Amino acid sequence: MSKNSTGNSSNKKKFQQGAGGGAQTAILHFLTSKSVRETVESIVVAFALAFLFRTFEAEAFVIPTGSMAPTLQGRHQDVDCPMCGFPYRVSASQEIDPNNEQKQADVIGGECLNCRYWACTNRRQGKLLGYPRPFNEGALGLDAESESANGDRIIVSKFAYAFREPDRWDVFVFRFPGNASRNYIKRLVGLPGETLKLHRGDVFRTEQIAENEAEARSLNYSVVRKPPHKALAMAQLVHDNTYQAERLTQHGWPHRWDLWPRGVAPVKGDWEPVDNHRRFVIDGEGNAEKTSWLRYQHRVPDFEQWNRIVEASEAKDPAAKSRLLQDIQPLPQLIADAYSYNSGIVLQYPPQVQSNRIAMGMYWVGDLMLECRLEVLAATGSVQLDLVEGGKHFECAFDLETGVATLGIDGTFYDAAGNPAKLPAAQTAIRGPGIYDLRFANFDDQLFLWVNGKSVAFDMPTTYPPQGNTIPISDAEEGGDLAPVGIGATGASVAVDRLRILRDVYYISVPPDLSYTRSYVYGPLAADHYLGRAEVVSAAQKVLTNWTRWPEWFGQMHALYFPLERFDRSESGKDQFFALGDNSPQSKDSRLWATPNTEYYVERDLLIGKALFIYWPLTHIHWVR
Repeated sequence: MSKNSTGNSSNKKKFQQGAGGGAQTAILHFLTSKSVRETVESIVVAFALAFLFRTFEAEAFVIPTGSMAPTLQGRHQDVDCPMCGFPYRVSASQEIDPNNEQKQADVIGGECLNCRYWACTNRRQGKLLGYPRPFNEGALGLDAESESANGDRIIVSKFAYAFREPDRWDVFVFRFPGNASRNYIKRLVGLPGETLKLHRGDVFRTEQIAENEAEARSLNYSVVRKPPHKALAMAQLVHDNTYQAERLTQHGWPHRWDLWPRGVAPVKGDWEPVDNHRRFVIDGEGNAEKTSWLRYQHRVPDFEQWNRIVEASEAKDPAAKSRLLQDIQPLPQLIADAYSYNSGIVLQYPPQVQSNRIAMGMYWVGDLMLECRLEVLAATGSVQLDLVEGGKHFECAFDLETGVATLGIDGTFYDAAGNPAKLPAAQTAIRGPGIYDLRFANFDDQLFLWVNGKSVAFDMPTTYPPQGNTIPISDAEEGGDLAPVGIGATGASVAVDRLRILRDVYYISVPPDLSYTRSYVYGPLAADHYLGRAEVVSAAQKVLTNWTRWPEWFGQMHALYFPLERFDRSESGKDQFFALGDNSPQSKDSRLWATPNTEYYVERDLLIGKALFIYWPLTHIHWVR
């Protein structure tokens, strides 16, 4: 303490003895010195540049909600599933009142997208509420609880659209048409002068303008396709096979990936599972004629099934264990538009602990993507990747000796007119023994292939005309849409692991009255009457599992139509854009703005800019695509 006092006294004395003989003169001299002046000028210039940069070039924004999840995420909780270890996020936007930004609730749990286990993220509240399983020691014994974190912070280019037109699929910021003081962020889907149709999860377009919905229904539409980098950026996870819920498989729940047909004893030359079905190996030596298949089936346990499995794992009486496990039917089901991000259990009033059917999938998604790591052990034979949609097989075959990849649809391909054409082919980086990362996708009536992270260009377009495959199909032999992803090997010695399945965004045709069940209400399943919540859950389960009635249930699906032109002001027809959120069930976007006071499009003068990159949190830094 005395040392500091001495030092300060000494400095003060020296300071008072500066040029001019007085403190005031010394201060003036100090402030007008060249080094200080340059420092002050630099700070002023930096502030001026920051102000100009903020005003005219770029600005930082905080994402408040999860309407663009998983691309951009609002207030959320990070959860590591206590059963399979899969890391996922649950929305916590409900905790904050948007009117006053005050805390109004607590999110205390959510459902794992990968194994569907409901985890409790708050021990104290879970115990106080006396929840039934799975809020037990499996979840409540987590080493660390999840705390809610604020949304992603992003940089937005406010100058992006000054010299070029906005591009379809841009993530853009704009002022809300119903309240210009509020900023929204969505994905730009519709361009000026188009009429859009949202149907079966996809976006369709025509440049013809309809005066009303009846006329809009009569127009000819074509599907809107994403470029490869956007397809990759917008893909949403269905299952990651690296994360296995051991407790499920230990009690008889079937693995999702397995030798096909299931139940058939493997023979020499078939795939063999390793590491609890995380990895599969095949030795094709001496078996060049037979194709051995692995196939994925979407067998996901519901809340009650998980509850009984956890109870059985803790039961000491074999009879009680058997009783708990009997009648559990792990039925394969269609892949649906599940969002674990939306599954949060909110403690605001006595919450209901049950699977949120809207959050965990109501609609069949046929546009799929397969990722895997392929280890080639010998440069012989071939490997096939297979994606099924509406009973049609979309294939990519690799010759392991030459590295040539060919595409096909049930063994053929089609030109734009629908006539049979030669198979698209491309030279890839697969050349003999080695390890290769593969990604194969069927999105928006187009096939994509990536090898080692690079998009592969084929010798002809990989787009194809409509195949009439809008209704899922299944049969005992091939599995169809109940076994929608496969990996085959013919005379090949290879291994595969890091198996992941992803899906395309599914845009729900939701009208402004928020009838999420519109396709069920109008379809034969509902017999033209409105479904209550319990009926919706039951109906959705039947739709996803009962393949015998798919032709009836999927024959009629609701559609929405949006002309991007104002008929009373035709000169403004070139200045209107259509916005949708990646998290379709939880996005207030152009589908829902058609009210007497709000238009469903975004006028050009409401555009703010294009989202560039996420700069916070550090674990989520990346460019926005």
